[in-house]
Amino acid sequence: MSSLPEDAAPAISETKRLWAPWWLALVLGVVCGTALTFLRAHKSFVIPGAIALAGLILIVGIATIARRQKHVEALDPPVSAGYVAWMAVLIFLAGPVQVFFLPSNPQEVILKAVVLSVGLSVAVYGADRSLFAKFARPLAR
Repeated sequence: MSSLPEDAAPAISETKRLWAPWWLALVLGVVCGTALTFLRAHKSFVIPGAIALAGLILIVGIATIARRQKHVEALDPPVSAGYVAWMAVLIFLAGPVQVFFLPSNPQEVILKAVVLSVGLSVAVYGADRSLFAKFARPLAR
C-alpha cells in the first residue's frame, strides 16, 4: 500500500503552440508599420527605414529557420484559407496602401503609422497562427 494520495481527476494537458506570441507580432507590426510609413513620408527617412526593414527581414528569416529546425513537423505546413486571407491583408498593407495613401502633413504620417502598425500586427499574428495552428500538440509531462 502506498501512503501517497492518488489523483482522482486526470490532469488537463496543455498544448504546445508553434505560432509566435502576440507581443512578438505587435513588435514586428510596429517596427514594420513605422518603417514603411516613414520610407514613403520623407526622403530623409529612406536609409534608416531601409536598414530597419532589412534587419527585420533578417531577424524574421533566421527565427523562422530556427523554428522549423526545432519543430520538424512544421517544415511542410498545410496552407488553409485563413492563411491565404491573412497573407492577402499583409500584401495589401505592405503594397497598395503605401502607394495610394501618401501622407501630406505630420498628423497624417502619425495616423498612417498607427493604423499600419495595428493592421500589420493583427495580420502577422493571424497569418502565423493560421499556418501553425494545426501543429498544436499536448506537452509531455
